[in-house]
Order: sequence, then C-alpha cells, then structure tokens
Amino acid sequence: MSIQQQYRSRAKELLQDGSVKMVIGYGEGTTATRRRPIFITNPDDTDRLVLDAACKTNLAGYLLREGLLADQKSVAIFLSPSGVRTINILASESQLSSAQVVVLGFQIQGDTVKALEGTKASDFSPLIAKRKEKRKAQPSHEMTRKLEQMTPAERFAFWEGEFSRCIKCYACRAACPMCWCRRCVVDNNQPQWVNTSSHTLGNLEWNLVRAFHLAGRCVECGNCSEACPVNIPLHLLNRRMTEEVLTAFDHYPGADEHQEPVLASFRKDDPETFIL
Repeated sequence: MSIQQQYRSRAKELLQDGSVKMVIGYGEGTTATRRRPIFITNPDDTDRLVLDAACKTNLAGYLLREGLLADQKSVAIFLSPSGVRTINILASESQLSSAQVVVLGFQIQGDTVKALEGTKASDFSPLIAKRKEKRKAQPSHEMTRKLEQMTPAERFAFWEGEFSRCIKCYACRAACPMCWCRRCVVDNNQPQWVNTSSHTLGNLEWNLVRAFHLAGRCVECGNCSEACPVNIPLHLLNRRMTEEVLTAFDHYPGADEHQEPVLASFRKDDPETFIL
C-alpha cells in the first residue's frame, strides 16, 4: 500500500468512527505540480486526498479559521515537521488546543514522502529536537551565506531592491500561519503606523515589521515566499532571524507547546551583550 493510500484509509477511518469532524489535507491543483488545501467531512470523499512531494504548503493556519475548533471537536490535518512546530507555537500562544488536533504526519525527502509515526504534536518532539541539532550544526542556507558575505550597505541595497517590487497585497500575511491577529498593526490608520501604499519607505517598513513579529516564531515553512506574486525571497529574511534567535538564545521555535516565547521570557543566564 502506498503512503497516499495508507493516509486516505486512515482519514476515512477517523471520519467514520467520529474521531474527527473534518480532515484538512491536499487535493489536486490547477497543474500537475500544484496542490490545494481541501476540507473533507464525508468519508466517501477521502479518495480526493493527495500526498506526494508537491504537498509543501503548511496547512496549520486553517485550524484558526473562525469557529472551526469552537465546538471542542477534533480535526485531523496533514502536517510536515514545520506544520507540527506551528501547532506547538499556536498552542503556546493560546490560539488552539493541541488536544483537538489529530496529526497525519509526513516528511518530504527529495522526491519521496515518508510517513511519520504519531497522532499528537507531542509525539514528534524527538524529531523536532533532532532537526534543531542539525540546524545548529549547519545553520546557514547557501543564499543566506552569500548575504552574510556582503557589506551592510550591499545587504541593505539588496533588500531595498527586493522590497521595491512589493505591491502590498499582503499575500504573505494571509499565507503565514503565524499571522493570526484579527487586525494587523499595519491596518490601523488612527494613527497610521505603516503607509498602506506601495512605495519604497512603506514597503521597507511593512516587511521589516513583519520580520520582527516573526522573530522566534517562524517555522520556515516557506508559505510566505510561495504566496508572493512578485517572488520576493521573504523566507531568507525570516531564516536569518531564526538563526540569530537560535545562536543568541538557543531557541528553536515550536520545540513543544510549553515553550515560552523568546522575546517575552527572561533567563538569568542571558548574556545581555547588547547592554553597553
């Protein structure tokens, strides 16, 4: 039995026995290489589920759709390790109860998909711990290393050029499972913190504000870059922030649901090297 058939069968069982009221997974997209989120409530529809190497979108954000978990019933969802980390962060920020989430875990390795054992986010803690150690051993992506080799002026010019293409569509915000605020600070106009029009200063302000709000929270799922219609490599900026947090505070976002937010916690052994 293929992994896709295995997960279809599992999803059908969960719906049939009433363990979950819905399965959130992947379905065929508009092209052969694209997958779209689908929401299954009928056991007979589970044959629409697809699971392959094209299933890269982090679906965890759909759990926050208004009222979905309000009835205390459980929902099953297809999640890669970055998605599981998302569940842990959302639980730690009191946005959902992980007890209501049944994880259908998988991991993409090249062109193949591997099934992951476990049904609760906590079951994947050992795997996430291994990913943290691997990340500490190999912290930088090739492109982030290139950016680090630039002078500050060159790096600023690079990002200024990238952000100049921003059209302020906020697709990155809509796609990011960490952007769960009902009203974003950039939508406030009394006072107006960030200019809503697309121009150099406003674009820079918006993207930097969002990056800071994701510091210590980004799980590097890549939803932001995938959603960007002008192909700004937003994940590189967020990845660099993740590296800073990991190096400075040994904090790997989404390690477990009891993890305290890195920018809202204090340790007596913090080096505090920023204090002059």
